[in-house]
Amino acid sequence: FDAMFRKLVDYGAEKGHVSPPVKHPELGRWVSELRLNKKVLRERGLEYEPEHDGAVVHAPKGVNPTAAVAAGAMPGDGGRQQQRHQRIEPPSAATAESDGSLVCARDANTRLTRSRVARLDSIDFAWAVLPPRASWEERFEDLRRFREREGRFPTNKEGTLGNWLKGQKKLYTKRDADFMANRCARLEELGVPLRQRHYTALGWDDRFQQLVEFGRVNRHFKVPNPAPETGDGPAALQDPSSEAADAKRFFKFVQKIHTEYRALQRGVPSAMLTEERVAQLRSIGFEFSTKPEKTVPDLDWSTRIQQLEAFLSEMGHLRVDPNYDKYSNLGGWAVEMSERHRSWQEGREYLSPDMIEKFGQLNALGFGFDVFPTRRGERSWEDSFSLLLMYRQETGSCRVPHHYKADFRLGSWVAVQRKEYKLMFEGKPTKMTHERIQRLESIGFEWVARRGD
Repeated sequence: FDAMFRKLVDYGAEKGHVSPPVKHPELGRWVSELRLNKKVLRERGLEYEPEHDGAVVHAPKGVNPTAAVAAGAMPGDGGRQQQRHQRIEPPSAATAESDGSLVCARDANTRLTRSRVARLDSIDFAWAVLPPRASWEERFEDLRRFREREGRFPTNKEGTLGNWLKGQKKLYTKRDADFMANRCARLEELGVPLRQRHYTALGWDDRFQQLVEFGRVNRHFKVPNPAPETGDGPAALQDPSSEAADAKRFFKFVQKIHTEYRALQRGVPSAMLTEERVAQLRSIGFEFSTKPEKTVPDLDWSTRIQQLEAFLSEMGHLRVDPNYDKYSNLGGWAVEMSERHRSWQEGREYLSPDMIEKFGQLNALGFGFDVFPTRRGERSWEDSFSLLLMYRQETGSCRVPHHYKADFRLGSWVAVQRKEYKLMFEGKPTKMTHERIQRLESIGFEWVARRGD
């Protein structure tokens, strides 16, 4: 224990905290076992190991602990030797503590005696790495405030509160006795839609005809995601029978076609895509996506920082495109960092002090944590901005009609920028940044749409 404790103290002096990650080669497993032992003790109403046979032995005053075990002296017998039938561990198999206790060697370095707990507390060792769980009443109050602030209820993709609400709906569906008796009425009084509205699931033939019609109108089959993750997107999907929810299901249907086709190419049978259905899709000009997903290599932090600095030197900015695959798929890594940062900001992920410090390092470089993946059929922010510049050169303004027939996605993107701008100045979650505002305003973008736009 003493050797591991010294390593932990050295780690704290170097890192500024004593919470090494689980993957730490020397301290990770040891620290995890200490926390697990502490949790078990607290569940038993204890703060440190009880002093009994086989665990922690206290020698009588003035008697060497090792000699006490060898001689068979036990607490309460006044130092008298007792003849015992059970085998007593030899001195070499035990470790003497500074408080006179003796710990068996098989798990000596994770036993939590009173003195060890005090030593760990003295260096501010964190016994729990996650914050305590909020009570039902606290969650209910958070939900009430969210409703007052947003005018809707959170989806299960909006952090811990959304997941908690999803769990309450599951309890309602199961007709859980305790939930129905004590909590259901309070949620219904708040206006929570516990009774889910049903919709009729469409089969292959209906979805295929929907795809044919989409291709006829848009002259392509790149179905966009109809509901963004910010703004009114989550609220629009809360009613399963709504048009927005059905459009989302259509989007997922097309995505699944691509996924199943890639599986077929690898020789994996598909229950969805039969030979007949593949022929059907090809007959209307549907193009299957066979591009494999890019992986993000696991490189050390200093290497990634060097790559980011090289990108900054080359490009003059850190607006890394999510599809930028140079420097060991730097775009994919930037997406991972942005998503982890957003999860941390929304309270969905706990980060170690070391990772928070790394985020500070990225922020100091000028990284905006706003690089997110573009779904198939969607464009990145940079691509859309470039198209807006082209539109301005052709027409002399940035007033793209919402239903712009030449490029309906550009019209929708312009509308989304105005909505994100409004959310930002209302203090609500948004993907809009001050840099994007400056770039849009520099080309004459108007934040309030004129009549007819």
